[in-house]
Amino acid sequence: MSARIEHAIAALRAVAARPDPTRPLPLSSIARGARASLSTVSRLCAELADLGLLARADDYGSYRVGSRALALSGRASAALAPVVRFELHRIAQETTETVVLAAPETGGARVLATVGSGWTLHVPVTLGELVTDERRALVRATRGGDGLVESQLGRAVEIAVRLTTPDGRTVAALAVSLPVYRAARARPRVRRVLGDARRAFEQALAEAHVGPVRGDAAAVEPTRALEAATRVLEHLADGPDSVAGIAAAARLRPDRARRVVDALVRAGTVAHDAESDRLHLDLALHAWHRAATEPLLARTGPARAAATAARAEACVFVTALKGMRSFTLVEHIEPLAEGLIMAPWLGRPHPLVGSDGGPTLAMDFTLDQLGALFPRRHGAAEYAQFTGRVERVRADGVLTMESIDEFGITSISAPVRDAAGQVAAAACIVGATENVKPRLTGLEAAARALAAELSADLHAPGSASIPTLAPMGVAPIPPRR
Repeated sequence: MSARIEHAIAALRAVAARPDPTRPLPLSSIARGARASLSTVSRLCAELADLGLLARADDYGSYRVGSRALALSGRASAALAPVVRFELHRIAQETTETVVLAAPETGGARVLATVGSGWTLHVPVTLGELVTDERRALVRATRGGDGLVESQLGRAVEIAVRLTTPDGRTVAALAVSLPVYRAARARPRVRRVLGDARRAFEQALAEAHVGPVRGDAAAVEPTRALEAATRVLEHLADGPDSVAGIAAAARLRPDRARRVVDALVRAGTVAHDAESDRLHLDLALHAWHRAATEPLLARTGPARAAATAARAEACVFVTALKGMRSFTLVEHIEPLAEGLIMAPWLGRPHPLVGSDGGPTLAMDFTLDQLGALFPRRHGAAEYAQFTGRVERVRADGVLTMESIDEFGITSISAPVRDAAGQVAAAACIVGATENVKPRLTGLEAAARALAAELSADLHAPGSASIPTLAPMGVAPIPPRR
């Protein structure tokens, strides 16, 4: 049983721990990653697919990440997600450089989250990638040691600090990466903000370390080893626990729970705190659902946007937060009136202030956090208007606003949430004000419906068909005049 669990976890990580876990991976590549025979991996992947941890891809003999693995990743990262979101954006705002959070993993450090630099010349980092260069400060920080670690490779400088739990385990590293020619001036500021962020992260880790476990008890004792292992991981996703607590929640005999836990520890997915005798889930799993977000939106978003646009007779955009800017991931442009059409925004960033989905993308930040992140170039009146809109979308779940940049345009946006419950994107319907206002109730319902469908795609990809017509269950939208 133990060897089967270890090989299965290795196969799962070979698929899920990639910059794009939604891309099909053939069995031969999975077998190499799992260091197991092709026949063994074929049987394990079939069982992992039956459990929902993997999903069979269209290409014969290939797999992609499954909905249950994304749910596990999101559930595990939910407690830390608010501090990750705020601190990485705060550091990026204060340094204007690339910020990266990574967890130690065999062979290097796995990128869990990143906020890119706004500079044209910058250091690139890919969400979900495994950084393997042992010379980099990011990797060295995950290996332990106190204080800040710095490296220079080529023309890139990296400054990193390790993050620890109360029991002293190094669970992640936080780094700022920047070109060498900007490092001399920026170094003191980078060191200061990393120190501040380290304290905030370690406070959040301490709260998660002692937090109550909220896992639901399973209905029956599982008979298959991989189902038992999955239940253990899902229980630990809610917080640390002892073997006895795991056994009770997962409905396992204590001796079987111990064997499953030992196998998961050897597989590197669970860590053991010898002092408290509690088990913790590896933070590297947090990257799975984040890395899948943009690929899933790119895969399902165009058809969903087209269906909504056809029904609403308006333009549809799906935007994401990159730094404190809105970035268009998906668009479907419809003529707004005879002789008029909107300019394309696909792949283009826009300042958060004035963007169609800006307040919706920022709605997970508290007002205090927004005060720290709000661009200084905007005045008090713009800040008050922006925060007022943030509060409206929090209260209503949808936001209608007339453009502050261009007269005659009205946008409606609703939040798209990922597997951790965080706002991952904004679903926006945009049209001429004269056509939007008479149909506002129906268009707001359509924006909510689109956001709900895209959220479902992020929670359970492939569980529902992608529409070619209008979303169902939405009140009819009167035709524009």
